[in-house]
Amino acid sequence: MGTVVIGTVYGDIHNIGKNMVASLLTAEGFSVHDLGINVTAEQFMEAIRKYKANILAMSALLTTTAIEQRKVIETLRKEGMRERLKVMVGGGAITQDFADSIGADGYAPTAPGAAKLARRLIGQ
Repeated sequence: MGTVVIGTVYGDIHNIGKNMVASLLTAEGFSVHDLGINVTAEQFMEAIRKYKANILAMSALLTTTAIEQRKVIETLRKEGMRERLKVMVGGGAITQDFADSIGADGYAPTAPGAAKLARRLIGQ
């Protein structure tokens, strides 16, 4: 299906939702590389390059860490990588309005919805 790099953003140690999304993406046939929790923008960039990801999936449960999703997208732009992959965001602190405001390609409020979103983003 494609390759996904997934992780919970820097400053956030919550992983239940992210783990559910990673499992469902694997079940859908994606190659999933889970970076875990507390992932920095630089760690996301390194993994995107290493695994040649088609999709970056980021989670943030806390409102205080949601801004890290924006930082990662800005870093993608600065490094000339934004146009080559789709970015999906989720987590308890995230809304569709927030996802739109940071330039994400997609948002899903549930793990099953995230798996469907990933398929749509790559045209499957």
